[in-house]
Amino acid sequence: MKRLSQRGFALFELVAIVGVLAIITLAAWNIYQRSHKNGAVSSSFAPPAIKVVPLAPAVTTARDLDKASQTLDQTSLDSSSDTAQLDQDLASF
Repeated sequence: MKRLSQRGFALFELVAIVGVLAIITLAAWNIYQRSHKNGAVSSSFAPPAIKVVPLAPAVTTARDLDKASQTLDQTSLDSSSDTAQLDQDLASF
């Protein structure tokens, strides 16, 4: 006896779809592992070097104001070093 109205997936179709998805997943996982093993991903996304600038002390007296002034004088805000860093970053692209 023939069925005229069939609905849904057959078992074979379901197994075929799961198999194809498993093959694609394994291939992607293998590529992902190789890229991390070679260090390709981690070295290309390395953060730039950050220059640490000391904080000025809290100012409540004239003596504190002198300390804050000395701290600011010791901090060099050299724009040429910033430009050199930007040129290096641009060259790395």
